[in-house]
Amino acid sequence: MFLLFKANFHQSTLLIFALFTLALSGCSTISNKDSQILIKQPPQQRITQLEQLQQWKIKGKIAFIEKKSRNSATLSWQVNESKNTQLLNLTSYLGINVLQLDSSKKNHKIQVGGKTYHDRDLETLIYSITGLTLPTKALTFWLKGIPYQEGDKISYQQSTQLPLTLSSNYNNELWQVSYANYQQINGYSLATKFSIRKDDLLIKIVINDWSIATN
Repeated sequence: MFLLFKANFHQSTLLIFALFTLALSGCSTISNKDSQILIKQPPQQRITQLEQLQQWKIKGKIAFIEKKSRNSATLSWQVNESKNTQLLNLTSYLGINVLQLDSSKKNHKIQVGGKTYHDRDLETLIYSITGLTLPTKALTFWLKGIPYQEGDKISYQQSTQLPLTLSSNYNNELWQVSYANYQQINGYSLATKFSIRKDDLLIKIVINDWSIATN
């Protein structure tokens, strides 16, 4: 099934999953402990606000879980959606660089296992390495708790009006996102703990720091 990661497939898939779609300058970093009390917003107002959030960076942990395996890594991911650029680094607990993604609108580069891979389409590149078709275009939307496409369905917490779950038939495959924690950061209500599931694949992400670009 896989061309490259026979020995390290589960770890590499975890790492590549985090890349999905997409450096920042002039960012002000607000860690979760400095966040404000959540502001209750009507769902559509929140969606409209977060659609305008184009530049951000997150740091945290990511875990990849299947029936017989569990792997985790440290995550650093910075994105400029307006320019279609992103830089993602995944490292081991010992600080060893496991994977790096450097992505722009017309070129995507993945460095892993001492080798470098290029392609003009990110989903094609990931598939050529892992054999998996992943929702690369949707993840930055799901990360912010907003729909990627018209058919995406969101359920909301009654008390806060924040997303509780999101389900999407991305490329005719059912993906489900569950949100656990939120923080108010620079006026945005952003998730700091969530999970993404498809069939037996479960990805858990905990965000320790959000950095929001300020003008």
